[in-house]
Amino acid sequence: MSTSRTRSPSKSKTKDLQASHRALQALSPLSVPRPLTAVCARPIPNSYWATPLLLACEYPWTPKNPHKPKIDALLRAGVRTFIDLTECGELVPYSSILSVRCELLGIDPTEIEYHRFPIRDRCLPESLEHMYRVLDTLRDNHDRGRISAVHCRGGIGRTGMVIGCWLVESQVARDGGEALSIIGREWKTVEKCKKYPHSPETGAQFEYVYKFNPSPKMKTAALEMEAA
Repeated sequence: MSTSRTRSPSKSKTKDLQASHRALQALSPLSVPRPLTAVCARPIPNSYWATPLLLACEYPWTPKNPHKPKIDALLRAGVRTFIDLTECGELVPYSSILSVRCELLGIDPTEIEYHRFPIRDRCLPESLEHMYRVLDTLRDNHDRGRISAVHCRGGIGRTGMVIGCWLVESQVARDGGEALSIIGREWKTVEKCKKYPHSPETGAQFEYVYKFNPSPKMKTAALEMEAA
């Protein structure tokens, strides 16, 4: 009498998530449904897919729960680049933890990239060039087909601001107003949205996204494509 093996819930969930994410990546930007969680599950409750290659989330590490870190869920979802918007000393750092978690999950640690672009909580970037550096990193990873995760402390203010600017920069959104509308639809699927109903968090951050224009580098690239 033969017996069948049942996949463990964690492995099954990981494979299902990867399958849905591959299907999502195959869609053209104009065909991507909103919210994306309708077709691709969130790796952690307080996260959302801004694009098929960009996840917005809260801080993914806490020493209080070292055996089931959120980092593992992000790595299983395919995240290979971490964009940290918190300031040095704001929270317990996790960059040195990444290689350990990768080894436990059977992931090559050399595939992982970590970048920090500190922005003060509830504030704006120190300069427009600072935001451009974040967007350059996102563009580089997007062009290489890598999945990035952007986070601050709660994934609300600074994260929402960067996500909004990237949606404009990458032409997923026509302008800042549309970018904010996209974030609004995705944010409604996040667990903490009942307590924090809006992302970004402050009026100044909303205004920053609303008025944001693509970087000179992106404008030049667009003109070159039109001329080709």
